[in-house]
Amino acid sequence: MQDLEAYSVLVGSIYDRVGQPEEWSALLEDLTDFVGGRVGQLAVFSLDGNRKPIWAVSGFERARYREFLYRHATEDPRLPYILSNQGKVIRAEEGVDAVQFRESALFKEVVQPFEIEHSLVTYFAKEADVMATLAAMRGEDGGPFRSDEVRRLAMLVPHLRRAFELYALMRQASERTSDLASALDLLDAAVILTDSDLRVAHANRAAEALARSRTGLSFVKGSLVLKDSQTGRRIARAAGEALAAASGDVAITQADHITVTCGESGVPYRVSLHPLSKRPAGTGSKVRAELAIVIRTGTQKAQESNAARLQKLFGLTVAESILANAVASGRSLDAHAQDRGIAISTARTQLRALFAKTETHRQGELVARLREGLDVSLN
Repeated sequence: MQDLEAYSVLVGSIYDRVGQPEEWSALLEDLTDFVGGRVGQLAVFSLDGNRKPIWAVSGFERARYREFLYRHATEDPRLPYILSNQGKVIRAEEGVDAVQFRESALFKEVVQPFEIEHSLVTYFAKEADVMATLAAMRGEDGGPFRSDEVRRLAMLVPHLRRAFELYALMRQASERTSDLASALDLLDAAVILTDSDLRVAHANRAAEALARSRTGLSFVKGSLVLKDSQTGRRIARAAGEALAAASGDVAITQADHITVTCGESGVPYRVSLHPLSKRPAGTGSKVRAELAIVIRTGTQKAQESNAARLQKLFGLTVAESILANAVASGRSLDAHAQDRGIAISTARTQLRALFAKTETHRQGELVARLREGLDVSLN
């Protein structure tokens, strides 16, 4: 239970702090502690080299680590292994010959004196000219990172990726304009900024187009309204839950990623709710923007494509892959069984197979592993 609470707090902290580089060191310290590291590094690079890297370090003197980052990082023989495993969490030392690495000047002059022999690394974002990496490191005394520590970081990777994609796109937009509304209009996803009562502070172009279509979603007297009252209550409940989790009052459960079906077409929509920073949203509206509601279309073709991808990635049967996609989309086991016309006992058997084939043990861990496989993004 304590681990779940720490995970919930970290998820909220990721979305709240990623857009504020001055907060990265504090965020990094929390992330590193969560996976058992001593030293942490977070770096965002420009792929075309037009911008200087933005980076943070925790657990080590910044000036000394800066020298390593700028003078030696490109010489690191582990780098090709890291870059070839985008979206995965890896033990960096497994990508090199251990004996040769220990004989290298980099190991003797930097790695060993810094006591960072063991590294847990993820290269988790590549969007809008941005590559982001996070590493948790520790010395020989701590030993190699364990499988459970790898899984801990893997649970956070989908959130890190999503948050940094938003950060990258918003930073790119801010170079074109300082207007938040114009920045949000660059996104393909529908983004609606609301207060705790779902009164709308701003809706981007994609959201306005969604409201004009036959989806059952509309803006009435300045508020977000869904024609299906049950769906509307579900979104309102999730919004309250997300805001309560952001303030530390409760542990977040379903507010992060849910699936709803709107309108006559039966097309599913993936909805995620992200509490905003306490800083003013700058939308020009009199309504205080407390929450960003992000809606992505999940067409039947996309659902089938996702299921096929999960089937190939984890060696699933067709039935297991369909359940995996449903679980990754936030569907409950009961709802999936009803949708498929199968017994709940059959669905439970398939779920146990998913745990075994994805090497996970809890549903939250399973969802994180599946979403990582699907590489969920705003596109």
